[in-house]
Amino acid sequence: MTTDEHLTWKQIRERFPQQWVLLVDHDRLPHDIAGFKTARVMAVGNSRAEAKERARPQLDSIRDWGCHFTGPLRGPLFGYRPWFIP
Repeated sequence: MTTDEHLTWKQIRERFPQQWVLLVDHDRLPHDIAGFKTARVMAVGNSRAEAKERARPQLDSIRDWGCHFTGPLRGPLFGYRPWFIP
């Protein structure tokens, strides 16, 4: 599966709820290396491994990609420290 259209994170979450999405062609936010305005969905799966497997062999030729879960975060956020805790 490859989507040629660039989608926002909100649109991606609406189209692929509770799925792992492999994203490419990120339109990055200025001053935020992890954030993006839009991206293109290359593959979708029920697990990270499934999404990555569906993206092969195209994935081997792409340098900048990310695999993200569109559902709610579960478990601890390691390294997270709220700004209001001294």
